[in-house]
Amino acid sequence: MGAKVASLPSNRLGLVYRTCKSGAVNEVILCERDGRYGRLRRTLENGDLVEVIDVTELAAEEGYDLADDWTEVRLLGNEADQETARAPYNGDPVVDAQWRATSRYHRFYRLLAGLRVTLLAGTHKLGDGTRVFEPLPRRAAAGAFERTETVEAPGGVKIHYFYDPPYEKSPSHNRSISGAIRSALSLAGVVYRDELYDVKTGRAVNAPLFGIPFGSKHISVHIELPDDADVLPEAYRQFLRYQAGEQDTVQAAHLGDLVAQYRPQWLIHIIRSFAPESTPSDDIRDELQKLLDDLRVRWVSPRPTPTGIRLVDTASGVGAQSQRDGEGGAGGASRPKTKHIDLNLAPQGSKAADLWKDRERAPEIVLLRTVEEIEEKQLKGRTGRYYENGQLFLNMLYPSIGEMKDALKASYATVADLDSMREAAVRQAEKSMLLRVGRAVVFALAKQLNKEWDPDAVRYALAPESLSLAADDFYDSIQSARRSMGRQFRPNRQGEEAQVEDEDGFLRETA
Repeated sequence: MGAKVASLPSNRLGLVYRTCKSGAVNEVILCERDGRYGRLRRTLENGDLVEVIDVTELAAEEGYDLADDWTEVRLLGNEADQETARAPYNGDPVVDAQWRATSRYHRFYRLLAGLRVTLLAGTHKLGDGTRVFEPLPRRAAAGAFERTETVEAPGGVKIHYFYDPPYEKSPSHNRSISGAIRSALSLAGVVYRDELYDVKTGRAVNAPLFGIPFGSKHISVHIELPDDADVLPEAYRQFLRYQAGEQDTVQAAHLGDLVAQYRPQWLIHIIRSFAPESTPSDDIRDELQKLLDDLRVRWVSPRPTPTGIRLVDTASGVGAQSQRDGEGGAGGASRPKTKHIDLNLAPQGSKAADLWKDRERAPEIVLLRTVEEIEEKQLKGRTGRYYENGQLFLNMLYPSIGEMKDALKASYATVADLDSMREAAVRQAEKSMLLRVGRAVVFALAKQLNKEWDPDAVRYALAPESLSLAADDFYDSIQSARRSMGRQFRPNRQGEEAQVEDEDGFLRETA
């Protein structure tokens, strides 16, 4: 039934099943004819129509080993000239030459002891000869990755961290691509009973949610759940579900905080080594924090639910233990050990109390200035991407920065110090964009307080497309930037008149 539902639409000409049992080989063909799916009736030499035929002699002549039991499936595709080993879907969609090996790597994390999977010539990307399928842990043990480490987290969860540096002969690829029969893209996924679920590769991985804001194309994370985790694979084992609550799908991102918390120190150093050198001024973040405080935006804390991979003992921990030693109580004679003489002086060691500990924090702004960094965060043609962990990545090559910079340069083209003016124009254009996008994020977070805005609406407001619209509208911001540059360069009256003319013309052209 599974083969009929999943494979027959891509193999209407037929799926040829051969099964060897106790030395006898039988064959049956599932196919589609005249719009109907089923087993193909074939005509024997005596004229009988049968669905299952005995091909033992033919299999022996073809060199099959009949001493062991086995099953073979041949895919005939939808076209007579279709090469199903290279194009299983006849080009819709197109797959690469390593699709068979990659699909196995993304399914089987470990193999049973003694089990060997071999890819014959024509079924892998390395040309002639056979290749052995080695799961990721075996490849790691053989040194395919520069460094790996497994960290045990609470609840029996194991987190496997893999670092795959750039390949010396081709820096755009990872080193593990050398001699590999599979894709060498970074990978994040959930491992349960030696199988992988919710596999995300390359740019599809929301790496900052796992504490990997930089260098994510070289870092993989495999989150292994214990065998007794409260999860259950669906019928075809394509994804996991939580057994409790609404039985939501298990996602690797659900464990992102755990992955970030238990990152090894060596991995943190590697992540920092990939970080861009330029960082925005603290003044911008302070201004955004003040705006958040004025709006009284609070951090939305997680709500307890019965859904999860482990149970928490609510009776354990410091919070459930008595924190006072000795005798005494409401009716006792216990007295404070210290006595304040001057109440205007705070006790030694005290500090100002944070009266609003759960306030939302201003986003940590990360500037991306190279094409590679921008493409890694999927920000080509977009200005920024905000992650739930509070990081805001900004595309500093976004067109609105250049447009505002050119407008400022045109307004002050008559000043004596042109080099300083150009530098100031760049600073003003970048700062203006940072503030516009930062304020858009702040006001979107503030919508969490509005009951008319559900979580999906807030996510849409924080989407890269929404932030790009905020970046595009620099027409109001340019007035403040001009005044700031005017105070610095003090153009003459003729320059001021030219500035007004340029400004009016610019606004008319861009409206």
